Amino acid sequence: HTAAMTERSQEDACNTEPREEKTEFLSKHVSSMSFVEKILERLTGTSREGKIIVEWPSEELLTGVQNPTFRFVQIHSASQLDNVVDEAHAIVLAGGTLRPFTHVAAELFGDDVDVMSAASNAEEQLARNYDMPTGSSTSTPSSVQTTPRLTTFTCGHVIPPSNVLTSCLYSGPTSQKLDFRHTSRSSNDTIDELGRVILNLCNVVPKGFVVFLPSYNYESQVFQRWRSTGLLSQIGKKKSVHREPKNSRDLEAALARYSHDASSTKLGALLFSVMGGKMSEGINFANDMARCVLVTGLPYPDITDPVLQEKMQSLDREYRNTGIGITGQAYYQNLCMRTVNQSVGRAIRHANDYAAIVLADFRYATDTRIWRGLPQWLRRECGVPSQGDAVFGKVMKDVRSFFAQK
Repeated sequence: HTAAMTERSQEDACNTEPREEKTEFLSKHVSSMSFVEKILERLTGTSREGKIIVEWPSEELLTGVQNPTFRFVQIHSASQLDNVVDEAHAIVLAGGTLRPFTHVAAELFGDDVDVMSAASNAEEQLARNYDMPTGSSTSTPSSVQTTPRLTTFTCGHVIPPSNVLTSCLYSGPTSQKLDFRHTSRSSNDTIDELGRVILNLCNVVPKGFVVFLPSYNYESQVFQRWRSTGLLSQIGKKKSVHREPKNSRDLEAALARYSHDASSTKLGALLFSVMGGKMSEGINFANDMARCVLVTGLPYPDITDPVLQEKMQSLDREYRNTGIGITGQAYYQNLCMRTVNQSVGRAIRHANDYAAIVLADFRYATDTRIWRGLPQWLRRECGVPSQGDAVFGKVMKDVRSFFAQK
């Protein structure tokens, strides 16, 4: 090897022609056996940790492979955190949508009975002492629950109550009930009433106005209907209309255009986004980018999804066997409300920010369970709203008065 290296050096010294650098060849081929290996590795775990799901092709698919597929899905996530729990002195989880603590505990620490019991007790204490309406109090409440295995800390928002208006909308301008359940939300009457709600709110909402819809398919359906009726053109005369792009590569440019129109034009801008989509998490709609957020309906996940069904059944078994944790139905409800809260949380990003939050669906004003799933800082001025407070005329009056004082 030494002689070879010497000869090569002499050759290079005599050769003055530029020579291409040799780079190591890296194969981009991924053997299909690596996927088999990964599946076999997952199968060494218990059935409680995960399962193989068989997915059959939908009859609605017109293109693509029509073969059934096998997929491993993680059902019980706690085992993935075991090494961290064993080696760490303490684990800190921080976020704005960690409640209910029983949900997070069941997901990450389901094997630890002490943690699960402490999380359950903390939620019971919070329900009695923290989540109750506080009237016109201007204080920011907080609560600390401490046990040997778990400490929970909950606090309110940094803004004063006067900087947020929360309104539930039971019906629209023509008294049409706003029912965005799957069975009724696609009706022309419902879509038209939603358009009239937005058109009227554009008259009183300054600058940026963000509307969250339950799915991309529904967003497309809504726009198709409004184009055919001329309602979209009417809305466009009130504010410039923007839509969440379906391609992530277009997100930054779309946000820049919306931000400019919302902040720098007289009319402001209207942005249509999707709950659980690209703009419902991690995007900062501070100040004039979101003076009003309208949440349309409730984004319940597809109950027929086999992965969701397995997860719910697993939680039900755990709850029956131990008596602690959460049921599959509670998990399903929490997934929906967490998505709603993530969407609402895009607005009001600092202590001096302000915004109106409008929850458009009759269920917000009639289902106590849904109302209690909202964060305390949204509910602190009142208990469950009455249907009389959720009619369109009352909501419009409240929104107009809110912005008149800013």
